[in-house]
Amino acid sequence: MKILVTGSDGFIGGHVVARLKAAGHEVVPFDIRSGGDMLDRNAIDTAVADGVELVYHIAAQADLTKVKSFDDAYLCTELNVTGTHNVAYACAKHKAWLVYASTCCVYGNQEHHPETEDGTLPNPAELYAATKLAGEEVIRGYGLNFGMAWTILRFATIYGPGMREALATHVFFDQAYKGADITVHGTGEQDRTLTFIDDLVEGIVRTHEHPESQGHVINLTASEPISANKMAEDIKRIVGSPSKIVHITDRPRQTYHEDFSVEKAKTLLGGWYAKTEWEDGLRKTAEWLERDKGYKKNWQ
Repeated sequence: MKILVTGSDGFIGGHVVARLKAAGHEVVPFDIRSGGDMLDRNAIDTAVADGVELVYHIAAQADLTKVKSFDDAYLCTELNVTGTHNVAYACAKHKAWLVYASTCCVYGNQEHHPETEDGTLPNPAELYAATKLAGEEVIRGYGLNFGMAWTILRFATIYGPGMREALATHVFFDQAYKGADITVHGTGEQDRTLTFIDDLVEGIVRTHEHPESQGHVINLTASEPISANKMAEDIKRIVGSPSKIVHITDRPRQTYHEDFSVEKAKTLLGGWYAKTEWEDGLRKTAEWLERDKGYKKNWQ
């Protein structure tokens, strides 16, 4: 297939591009770092018009720590809503299947678990999640009006080689290698279904192999919730760091518990589930940091 990947130079997008190329697909990269602007409707339209059959729309403003001002909020909304609108417009116009990288953050804080794609009403806790949910609805709308093929994938928190420095997993590793305090927000009891990048990418690329996934929202996430405290403790242990774990002011608009059903992924994506154990994923991440990023145990 000829497949366009937005966010192709990013953490997730880069891994997806590599997997697609290894499988023999023709991949069209589209990333702001290489001149591809989602806010340029003509640019994305021209790219999709050139025989693209499938678009993996992964690009987004995904760093929650960057939405601190009105200007930050405007850019986040523009990229995640208007940018997604431009991608959906091009896919509908040129009859390409749109696979959208959304987020499990759209569920926010819920009273009942596990959260299911078709039974849990989204309850975003902050602007980023609200913009991703808005993107989902734009895509549904183009599907309803113009018969555009779509699949929405909701990702949990992803970690592993290539991960963004803003992610808590990276922050904790960085602090541990430096022997600095590992700073945990609030009580540290909040948890995440942390998912290793290889497992996520496997789920993503399975989507186009399973056309029965069209018209569905699908959670892609590990099943075991890991608390921030456990994450800090395990990273400290794996690095062998003398760091102290300290608790700082809680992050505003915090989601406190994650527990997502993956039954639809198992059914629609050929039995997919996250196979990488938390301990194995952390060790692979530490190996990457030392091998490729030059991390050393600075207290030794």
